[in-house]
Amino acid sequence: MDEEIKKILEKNLKLTKEIHEMAKSIKSFMMWQRVFSFLKILIIVVPIVIGIIYLPPLLKNVFKQYGDLLGIESGGSGNVIENLLKGGVGGAGLK
Repeated sequence: MDEEIKKILEKNLKLTKEIHEMAKSIKSFMMWQRVFSFLKILIIVVPIVIGIIYLPPLLKNVFKQYGDLLGIESGGSGNVIENLLKGGVGGAGLK
């Protein structure tokens, strides 16, 4: 009886060590998943923020150049867009 309990305890200890190794592996995997998900979010958010910061002045210059090319008065990028939406170069929309 005593020998049987000893075998059961050894088997239990062996299985517990195996489960512990699996738990460590899973914990490591989950940590790397968190790191990569954070990096994925950064890869998406950083270009959007940079675009919000740097694109308006660039687009203002682009719209000004197109306005000059099309003969539209350049009073800012909003006027160029409004004139184009109203009906083209002269700003006289279709009514």
